[in-house]
Amino acid sequence: MIPFYIIGYLLLVGFFLVEKFLRKGSKDMAETQFDRSSTRLISIVMGITFVLLFLSPLLNYLLKENMSPVWIGAVGICLGVMGIIVRCMAFCTLGRFFTRTLQKTENHTLVTAGIYKYIRHPGYLSDILIFLGAAMALCNWIAVIFVALTFPAAYSYRIKTEEKMLIEIFGQAYLDYKRGTRKIIPFIF
Repeated sequence: MIPFYIIGYLLLVGFFLVEKFLRKGSKDMAETQFDRSSTRLISIVMGITFVLLFLSPLLNYLLKENMSPVWIGAVGICLGVMGIIVRCMAFCTLGRFFTRTLQKTENHTLVTAGIYKYIRHPGYLSDILIFLGAAMALCNWIAVIFVALTFPAAYSYRIKTEEKMLIEIFGQAYLDYKRGTRKIIPFIF
C-alpha cells in the first residue's frame, strides 16, 4: 500500500511542477467579466480534493475503507500519468493563452493545433485524470467518489462558461472549430 501512497502523492507533485514550469499564461486569479465564478468553483473543488487526498492514508486506516485490489491503484497511476502528459501537451500547445481565469488576452488567437485538434479542453481532462488517478492510487473510495462526482460537474460549468466567451471573442471561427472537435474526450464527447 505504501508504494501506491508515494506514487499518488507524486502525481500531485507532478501537477504542481507542470503548473510551475510550463504554464506561460497569466497566473492571476482575479475574476473577469467572462469567468462567472467558475474559477472559484474549481478552486473550492480542488481545495477539498487536496484535503481528502492528503488525509487518505489516515481515512483508510480509521474507516477501514481502503480499496485493496492492486489493479485499482495501478489503473489510478496510469490515469494520473496520462493526465500529466495531456496537461504538458495542453500547456505547450496553448502557451501564453493558458490562463487560470477566463479572460481575453492581448492578440488572442484561436489555437486549433496539437492536442487541440482533437479536443477543445485538454487542460480540464488532465485535471480529472490526475486527481482521479491520485485518489485511486491512494486507495480511498471517499476521494474517488468525490472527484468522480465534483470534477465533471465543475468542469461542465467551466466549459459552458468558457465556450460562451470563446464564441464572443472568435465568433464563427470558434463555432466551426467546435463542430469539428470534441469537448473533452477525443472522438467521443
